[in-house]
Amino acid sequence: MKNYLMKKVVIGLSIMLMVIPTITAYAQNKNVSTDAITRMYEGEDFVRAEVSPRGQLISSVQLELSEEGYHRLGIYSEVLCHVDMKKIKMTVTLQKYVNGSWTNVHRKEEEWLAEDYPELSMAMISYDLTGMSAGKYRLKGGYSVFELNGSLQEFKTVTTASLTIN
Repeated sequence: MKNYLMKKVVIGLSIMLMVIPTITAYAQNKNVSTDAITRMYEGEDFVRAEVSPRGQLISSVQLELSEEGYHRLGIYSEVLCHVDMKKIKMTVTLQKYVNGSWTNVHRKEEEWLAEDYPELSMAMISYDLTGMSAGKYRLKGGYSVFELNGSLQEFKTVTTASLTIN
């Protein structure tokens, strides 16, 4: 009797162990976009967007806006590619929420070329803006990458959540 009961328990547990991972995998599959994986992070003094677009050229993108104190905002933007590029273009736009809509406050555009950077597979911008008035801000980043042989190009746009400074 004990042996028979023990066999049933072992078989029942084995079936549960096989079924549970399948259910989890199906649940995750419905929540994950096939185009990109986007993670948004919000803290007391920062907002960050991390995107993995699963593209042919762009591996990941990070865009972060942080309050550095004394009405100073820190801006960080990065794009990482799977292979070396011929050209990477990055545009970072700071927007402020005014009268019910987003208004461009500051824009920075940079371009990197393989002629200047022989192993160009990553680009980054990091800078501070001072004298910012109180309000709600967000960042919008535009990324364009061009493959070395020129046959492929890829584009991605990312927007962070808003950050309020007092």
